[in-house]
Amino acid sequence: MLKVYLIQLDSAKGDKTENIARAKRIILEKKPTEGSLVLLPEMFATGYVPANLSEAAEDFSTCKSGETAHMLSEVATATGCTIMGAGISRAREANSCNQFLNHVSIYNPRSAQEFCGYDKMNLFFPEKDSFRPGVEVNLFKLQDWTVASFICYDLRFPEIFRHATQKGAKLITIQAAWPAKRRAHWETLLKARAIENQVYIAAVNAVSESPDTQVPLAGTSLIISPNGDILAEGPAQSEAVISAELDLEAERHYRKSFPVLDGIVPSEFL
Repeated sequence: MLKVYLIQLDSAKGDKTENIARAKRIILEKKPTEGSLVLLPEMFATGYVPANLSEAAEDFSTCKSGETAHMLSEVATATGCTIMGAGISRAREANSCNQFLNHVSIYNPRSAQEFCGYDKMNLFFPEKDSFRPGVEVNLFKLQDWTVASFICYDLRFPEIFRHATQKGAKLITIQAAWPAKRRAHWETLLKARAIENQVYIAAVNAVSESPDTQVPLAGTSLIISPNGDILAEGPAQSEAVISAELDLEAERHYRKSFPVLDGIVPSEFL
């Protein structure tokens, strides 16, 4: 069994220190079970696409390289959990344009180094002028689980989810800043990705508590089973922490009893 926690946050643009402190406080107060996986939304420390990208960008490679990475490492060690943050990193060999990456950073307990990372492959419209797309699907091992991570707009591209499943993913995570006006798409596409790939989906979304927010975000973080059942759901208009236990043996049994993936996914990954 793997317990997953989704930390649904309202992140203020331009107030990284406060956003990081609040995320840390919420996680520590929740006291997640040791060995769990904890997810934070897309760009949780800065809010989605802050005005000053150069100021917001960080190096996530070590716990001493940036403010956000330091917090992820610290909280991972304090809780004994694997923490998935998300932020803005600077692309290597950056030129005058497309110099940033929308990045997932994963830290394990008692480790000074980033365990794994993922760069968003499918850029949403506001990102295209300044961000560079990632180039590969990354998977990582957590206990007996193989996990793939994606970010927000990636959800609209089913081929990368299928590729992750073909590489052995049993759990796929999504960290997002998805708008409220397309909440129905968010819910429908998440269920579709779970059903068509027979995987668990853990999708954490940012939320906008203030009614004056220019582009309100949908909240509605979801944990979904391989047959499309909702195991846990966050509210639409407020911060929250939701969690669920995922059963790997139940997923394996479901794939064997309803062999949708036969001929698509190598037999050793079923």
